Amino acid sequence: MKIILVITPDKKISKDVSSINLENHNLVVLNNINFFKHYLEEYMPEYIILSAELKNYGEIAEYIRNNTRSELLIIGPEERRNNLFREIYLGGIRSTGDIKRVLRAVDNLNSSVDEEKGNNYKLIGQQVISFYSIQGGVGKTSIVFNFAWYVRKIIEDRILIVDLNFCEGPSDLTINLDLNLSPNLSVFIEKITDGRDCFDSSVISLDGDNKIDILQPPLSIYQSDKFNIDMLDSIVYSARNKYGLIIADIPFRYDNISLEMLNLSNASIMVLSPDIKLVPRVSNFKKFLPERQKKGIIFNKVSTGDKTYMDEFNNITGIPVYDRISLIPEESREAILNGRESFNILNLQSEMSNLVKSIF
Repeated sequence: MKIILVITPDKKISKDVSSINLENHNLVVLNNINFFKHYLEEYMPEYIILSAELKNYGEIAEYIRNNTRSELLIIGPEERRNNLFREIYLGGIRSTGDIKRVLRAVDNLNSSVDEEKGNNYKLIGQQVISFYSIQGGVGKTSIVFNFAWYVRKIIEDRILIVDLNFCEGPSDLTINLDLNLSPNLSVFIEKITDGRDCFDSSVISLDGDNKIDILQPPLSIYQSDKFNIDMLDSIVYSARNKYGLIIADIPFRYDNISLEMLNLSNASIMVLSPDIKLVPRVSNFKKFLPERQKKGIIFNKVSTGDKTYMDEFNNITGIPVYDRISLIPEESREAILNGRESFNILNLQSEMSNLVKSIF
């Protein structure tokens, strides 16, 4: 359920608001503005009701407008209103009854934050979507890039792919996209004390205006071993302030980095081959996934002879099957085109529509 965040110094209103039940949103109330950036990152609210009685509410409003997709609503005295901001001004709130009426009205609004692009997709800004597997060789990285390549046409913001497939030498994604080997995560690891500039200088962009940036893994296991959970948290925090969508490619291993990336994600997509024997492994792995996280399964390389038992995965594991991507015969395979050139990645664009609908 989506979030309405109320930021107010009024302790009585905060207490009364906490007991209000809404139909379409959950309520979160914040009194200590020192934590407002953390609240924005954690809850990614659809609406923010901000009190103009806060001493530095103008700075907070500017940060919200520049770094989030939230709809900003201002309450408080007219004389405190800052006309430099294109917020919606609701006027003074003098009682609990006033704030209840405002909240119930907002609860019933159609979202003006979520942008609907073709095919009725509803794209929510700052989402983190992780693709992972419990087996190797299922084409996960190809699906990750196909997903990003497809979504870039229906989202206005930039997309970041976080490649966590640490290895000795360049990763499969780096090789298949023919990327320069630098910059990569090594820059972030060595210059983490530089703050935001450290993150920006670690990202590489695809040639052309494709709206896809990539954070490549280090080129050596020695450097990868220096990467830790705190660094990953910092990367996701920085990326949420800059990108409309973050897509993580998680390797087939149960280390702390992989599990933390799943924990930071709004949605996790498991890529599998159509094999009923995997059900116990999927069921056991499910315990590592956050309870409220959106989860789905994609079966890749599905041939006409595969059994219909794939439908049973939902009943047995409790994770819905989002899509089945057909096995493409060798003679029919094509690469994704980028202008006159092509990437060394199998073109699965025709298979992405159902997946995007299921996720968004």
